[in-house]
Amino acid sequence: MNSGDINSMEVNAIKECLLEQKAAILNKSVEFKLEQMNPVQAADESEVASQDINNNISIHLLERNRRSLMMIEVALGKIADGTYGLCEVCEDHIGLRRLKARPFTTLCIACMEEREDSLKSYQ
Repeated sequence: MNSGDINSMEVNAIKECLLEQKAAILNKSVEFKLEQMNPVQAADESEVASQDINNNISIHLLERNRRSLMMIEVALGKIADGTYGLCEVCEDHIGLRRLKARPFTTLCIACMEEREDSLKSYQ
């Protein structure tokens, strides 16, 4: 495995964390679908507005979770093929602290900062 200072026990712990996050996201998705299938009838316009706001927030969170789920799947694939922990830009090892904080990250801190700087220059 090309994971530098990350040993197999640490990779297994991160994998378990990723699988737990994946399960939580999938459970939230099922809950959202159930809520949408059984809408609550609003008594007045303020309740309708409140429900619309809650639905918009839920949809936004669902989309964010969907993106996270895709990133989790990529990370699990990298664990399976032995490339987990390598930066996709410079191919250096991503630090263990960064991987523990954000287990589905694909960039080392230096490359992430460089990407953020270049995005700021376009704004």
